[in-house]
Amino acid sequence: MLRRTLIAALLLAANAAWGDTVAVIGTGNVGMALGTEFAGLGHDVIYGSRTPDSEKTQALVATTKDASAASPAEAAAAADVVVLATPGMVTERVVKGLGDLAGKIIIDVTNPLIFEGNPPVVTYGTERSLGEIVQEAHPDAHVVKAFNTIGWRVMIDPPTPAPVIPLAGNDAEAKQKVAGWAREMGIESVDVGGIYHARATEYLIVMMLNNNFTGPGGFTLEFRQLD
Repeated sequence: MLRRTLIAALLLAANAAWGDTVAVIGTGNVGMALGTEFAGLGHDVIYGSRTPDSEKTQALVATTKDASAASPAEAAAAADVVVLATPGMVTERVVKGLGDLAGKIIIDVTNPLIFEGNPPVVTYGTERSLGEIVQEAHPDAHVVKAFNTIGWRVMIDPPTPAPVIPLAGNDAEAKQKVAGWAREMGIESVDVGGIYHARATEYLIVMMLNNNFTGPGGFTLEFRQLD
């Protein structure tokens, strides 16, 4: 326990000295959770919102360490890492309006869901995913599908043993970086391959939500790396 605490403290100190600028596009529960968590790890957070000066957005800024707010495009332009935490229905439109993201890591947390009824339904078939759409919109960026299989409360207060999330993306270094951030949050991860596999992770959340709405009780999804 002491060793783990010491490692976490050293990682936090390193981030404080060399933290990234992170644009969190979306100010709902997921954006709030990841924004506050990443700020707590020593990164500079900019919330990207259509209404950056609104009371709601400014309240979020006030509760996030050293955060600020701007339009989505302005936030993305200033960032090293872009977090997509938008509703699935608008993600494709939003991501196409973020400007040139070449060389940047995009953490795609979105799921292609329509919440017009119970249970929610997926908007795309099995031949595409939002993760792939984001990568196609920004071919020179490093898209990592991550955090989309857990709820925002788990992001803030992960249980013990640590939850395990899948990471899908074409760039190994980008996935390693996201895995490191997740580990600092108390969340483990498994590399499931290229961005193509975002299709599977997006459908997993549909299965989970369908059961939560219609089944006898809710459940969570976890992955384990076998030795």
